[in-house]
Amino acid sequence: MSRSEATQPGPARLDIPLDRPGRTVGALRLPWSHDRSAYGQIVIPVIVINGGPGPTVLCTGGVHGDEYEGPIVLGALARELVPEDIKGRLIIMPTANPPAALASRRTSPIDGGNLARLFPGEASGGPTSQIAEGITRLLLPGADYLLDFHSGGGTLDYLPCAFGRLPADKALAARVLDLLVAFGAPVTAVVKRPEAKGTLVATALDLGVVAMATELGGSGGVTRQTVAIAAAGLRRALAHVGVLTDSASGPASASTPTSASTRLLAVGGEHFLRSPGRGLFAPAFMLGDAVAAGDVAGWLSDPERPERTPEPLHYAADGLVICRRVPTLAEPGDVLVHMGEDTTPDALINGS
Repeated sequence: MSRSEATQPGPARLDIPLDRPGRTVGALRLPWSHDRSAYGQIVIPVIVINGGPGPTVLCTGGVHGDEYEGPIVLGALARELVPEDIKGRLIIMPTANPPAALASRRTSPIDGGNLARLFPGEASGGPTSQIAEGITRLLLPGADYLLDFHSGGGTLDYLPCAFGRLPADKALAARVLDLLVAFGAPVTAVVKRPEAKGTLVATALDLGVVAMATELGGSGGVTRQTVAIAAAGLRRALAHVGVLTDSASGPASASTPTSASTRLLAVGGEHFLRSPGRGLFAPAFMLGDAVAAGDVAGWLSDPERPERTPEPLHYAADGLVICRRVPTLAEPGDVLVHMGEDTTPDALINGS
């Protein structure tokens, strides 16, 4: 895919120009005819803060409706910043998937679509795919950088991470890794062979955009820690790419460190432990534990056959535990835990 490729445009429209100087509030609007409103719309708020020449950063949250740090910190940023704080342009979409967000669901209650697996979207697809198409067509082409905020939602709990993948192009990969590290989360996790297809970050990288995501907690809510990490990391990332001026205002600016240490981890397929069957999983670990291949990760018991001895499950690799499943009841294929292993920038970019 390239920025110049012509595609059949979908029905999504922006009701504001992106190049207007100053601060502009509007929305991405998608027609949606349903029982309550024959001529209804899905309205996705968009705030543009344009301070003049400089890079363009697209900031998105709420792609999954049960992940809340993004909507909270991006909404706060949109309220706090003024054009004088900006060298370049910020395009802020705090809640990219309002139907899912208002239902506190990962997927849309309209069509069951998972927005984070439908990019670049289809003009003739369902409403969720049309949202993806609108973001890809109307917002991504002008972006130099993408910050896409996620957390574990209702089914996972993460050690707060900057989370990303690296493209094959080494120059772009180095810039992505620099952005991930600049975010300054306690952990920076890079997936070596991503299974997830159709993500916003993957589509942005295909377009040459320097793009990263986060995984900032989960369990269906937020904590003071995860919101603080999200807010501080956002400002560090914006400063890193040169968008925030030295005099950027806002309550977080005076107390936000300009740099923060992070632990760099690589995540491979061997670092995911999936449930072999249906049962109740009792973990033997805490987030942040260092574990070794062959150690017991936990036990899977059969609630319908309590006389059976719980099955011990073992790690396939060494690593640091960065994610756990939240619901105790697991089905075959559910991720119960995943880890990352310590790595270096050179190993990630050059495979050394």
